[in-house]
Amino acid sequence: MLQNNIQIFIWCLSLVLTTFAIECLPYPVASVCTIEYVSYNPGDGITFPKGYQQFIIKSSVSTKKGYSKVATMDPELYEAMHRPSSIEMTGVALRTITLPSELLMGDFTGNWVASVDTSSAENYKITYLDLSSNALDDMHFVKRLANLEFLSLRTNRIKTIPALVLNTLTKLKYLYLQYNHFTTIPWNDIPSSLIHLDCSHSVVRSVEFANISLPLLEYLNLQYNFIPSINVFDLLRAAPQLKEAHLFNVDIDWPRMGEIMSELASKNISYSNYYEGCPFDGNYSIKLGRCYRRRRQKPPADVGIGNKVVMLLIVAVGSGVLFVYIVLLVFRRMKQLRWF
Repeated sequence: MLQNNIQIFIWCLSLVLTTFAIECLPYPVASVCTIEYVSYNPGDGITFPKGYQQFIIKSSVSTKKGYSKVATMDPELYEAMHRPSSIEMTGVALRTITLPSELLMGDFTGNWVASVDTSSAENYKITYLDLSSNALDDMHFVKRLANLEFLSLRTNRIKTIPALVLNTLTKLKYLYLQYNHFTTIPWNDIPSSLIHLDCSHSVVRSVEFANISLPLLEYLNLQYNFIPSINVFDLLRAAPQLKEAHLFNVDIDWPRMGEIMSELASKNISYSNYYEGCPFDGNYSIKLGRCYRRRRQKPPADVGIGNKVVMLLIVAVGSGVLFVYIVLLVFRRMKQLRWF
């Protein structure tokens, strides 16, 4: 009997604590609910305050409450939140997401998300999706998100950009793919609606801008990859509205990099030059983020007898004289020995 009472007490206490944990913090916007701490695993009974279209769930700065932990964003959790149109769930150790078809905006940065389920039969309404700093190694899931205008998969583990995936995102304007592991970019699949593209700090090996069209592209960042050459003429023909381009790659010869920057400047296109004091000529190169002067080849020896030659002759003559003197001493000693 006592044991049953204790279990009932613990259950009631847990309900009270759960209710307290998901109360909204004071916020100047009435439709936004900011939650300082929440813990959720599949099957947990949980309720959220009603009347909010945007939920912001983040880890508490208070050491008393600790960090929020939400193992999964599943349909049950979305129902418990009363189907909001916007969810920000950052730094809560989230691992999997079943994306709600009604969601318009999702920010899940700084988690451990390894998979995103977009298999719903419904059409997805989401226009903004940020999955930066997670553990994704595949991006096939974005194919069904036809209404996306903003997509960030920055700092993940993506090794390939699959063909026929990005071309379904006909409304996409901003795409962030930097800090990943893909080696090629399917340029023919890039939506013509794109305005901003960042694929920097990855392992891209080549780019080809011929026979593609990016009529609205204004910003392009391909720096810090392993691209050996870039055809600026083809780039500007493919993206006539380009206003800013960051193309520095260590595999491009430094004098050629200077030519590329000059071509961009002639078209009034902004670019970054982190090595402004490094001359664009064959005497300098960029290695490991620093400007190095190439080692000069030694000039051919001067015709005639210089100081070094004179010194060598003196040493040779001196050595010869010393050798003759030693030989004479030896012969003299031998004669003396025969005389005795």
